[in-house]
Amino acid sequence: MVSNTRINKIGEDIAARGGKITDEELELLQDFRTSFSKPLVNVFNIMRELAEKVHPSSIIAFRLKRIDTIINKLSREQGMDLSRMGDIGGIRCIFYNEGEVYNAKNLIEKFFETGGKTRDYINELKRDIGYKGVHLYVKDPVSQRRIEIQLRTIDHHNWATLIEITDLLYDLRLKELGFVSNKKFGQFHALMSSDKELTKEEADLIYDVLDEHDFISVLSKTFRKNNAEVKKRWSSENKKNSFFLIEAFKTEIPDLKSFATFEEAEYAYFERYKENPSAEIVLTSIKKPNFRQISVAYANYILSYHTFTSDIKPILQELALDALENKEIKKFEKIFKTYEDLLANLILDVIADSADLFLNRLERNKIIIGRTNKMNKLQEREIMKKINLKILEHQRSHDEFVHELELYIPKGFFNNRRVKKFLIKHNERIKKIMLSNQVEFENLIN
Repeated sequence: MVSNTRINKIGEDIAARGGKITDEELELLQDFRTSFSKPLVNVFNIMRELAEKVHPSSIIAFRLKRIDTIINKLSREQGMDLSRMGDIGGIRCIFYNEGEVYNAKNLIEKFFETGGKTRDYINELKRDIGYKGVHLYVKDPVSQRRIEIQLRTIDHHNWATLIEITDLLYDLRLKELGFVSNKKFGQFHALMSSDKELTKEEADLIYDVLDEHDFISVLSKTFRKNNAEVKKRWSSENKKNSFFLIEAFKTEIPDLKSFATFEEAEYAYFERYKENPSAEIVLTSIKKPNFRQISVAYANYILSYHTFTSDIKPILQELALDALENKEIKKFEKIFKTYEDLLANLILDVIADSADLFLNRLERNKIIIGRTNKMNKLQEREIMKKINLKILEHQRSHDEFVHELELYIPKGFFNNRRVKKFLIKHNERIKKIMLSNQVEFENLIN
């Protein structure tokens, strides 16, 4: 194994060259990185039991820090000893509320010898972009190697993966650089992570980002495009395997491969890294691998699931109400059209998510949604019932929203007529969005 003195010198040289690395240094860095494999697995196996005590449905995964991320950190934090980088081996536990996070923290501190300062980014936010979580550093009982454990709630995790999805789709570095990467996008994500009630100016900033970057459509189309294909790839993998290599792409379907052993997966990772050092690729292991678990844990790589499109809905509704109340009719219409885009995408997502009943494929840059012949009539009716219930839920929410809007329609003749005429054409606009050149329905009616 490479000595600490040698690995620190490699780290210094990489940083001095602004991240450039020789072939020999890459091999030595890989040896150093994989020396954390067994300690990481040891701590992970213990953490499986501790996390289950806190909540039986907690999500727990581990990863070795990606080579490109190590190199970027060395360049960013000049003077850091590579041998003392505390998060080469990392475990992430996702719980359902902050109480569970702190219960897990207490169990970890009782069981493990700690290997560094605990960082509580829930009570004291990390930087100004809004990250939340608790980071602990523990020592593997066998080797005494230091392993990082991240504890998050599902809401904290959703926000963190949204940052990484934004970075991938818009070529940003918000996760690493925060506001320096893009101030407005940084403010947007900081506000989305906040529990406080938004001011009018803050809500307007959120809308401006959605509008300027077509954020809702970009996310929804990406998720819908990937949904069925990623599920198909998942279903073809050996369910006994528990190590996964996931590679995300900005414009292509994410790649997912499973492996029986960590060594096989790590070899495949290193070969892929040498082919493409900038690849967005992670090697991970999940306690109870199923598609939902891996989609939640690695939404930023799977790119077929995220709660954002639901979370943003009440903000758009509030903005539309506010604009109408202030008689800003043009602004109201613009916001309401963004809301319609969201609503249409939510309905399309309900259909696309039912991959057992509907085929979902790409042809000539179109998403084709149609019936399959895999199910009998009874099974089909049951799934259709669930789909209809979800769509009705969206419809009820929309009807309540429109009823509230009607209370704020201006009394003046011209504005009153303009708003009512605009709202009457709602269904027509929704249909146009759903039948746009990105989505085509095929044989959906018997």
